[in-house]
Amino acid sequence: MSTTPLYKLKTEDGQIVEVERKLLKFSTFINQKLIDAGCTDANCKEMEPIAVPCHSEALRLVIRWLNKHHTTLPKTTKVKYDRFSNWDKEFFKMETPRLFGLISASYALGIEDLMNMGCSTAAQLIKGKSTAEIRQIYGIKSDKEQMEEALANGGEGTSTATFTYDSD
Repeated sequence: MSTTPLYKLKTEDGQIVEVERKLLKFSTFINQKLIDAGCTDANCKEMEPIAVPCHSEALRLVIRWLNKHHTTLPKTTKVKYDRFSNWDKEFFKMETPRLFGLISASYALGIEDLMNMGCSTAAQLIKGKSTAEIRQIYGIKSDKEQMEEALANGGEGTSTATFTYDSD
């Protein structure tokens, strides 16, 4: 009885995550790294872990999504949030920072379908919202708040540029 070989990935926070090849084929980034390293099913146990540009929490979310979709990826370039499966709607219910971590990881790993679905979810969060509500959802300070904070910190972050006019 043969076991499925596992490929080792090392996240930015130093975690080693083992993943089946069938999931890794959807990442253009990881595929290229495997080719560059000469990594195959036969030698993957002896290979150094492939460094991936994301944290372990985001990678685990990516793997969870790929486990669900590895046989048939959704066509997401034009699929709106309201057409997501119930599983995907539940999957993408997460705190905004976690969602952006997932979107960032899927972008860095080159998993376009996941990135598109994440972006569609982010767009759904702000649909029909006012500017103030959007700022609150995404934790964006207003220009006034940013200036007040900068002044409270001794002027750090305020513009110190001076403009001169030379007359001939």
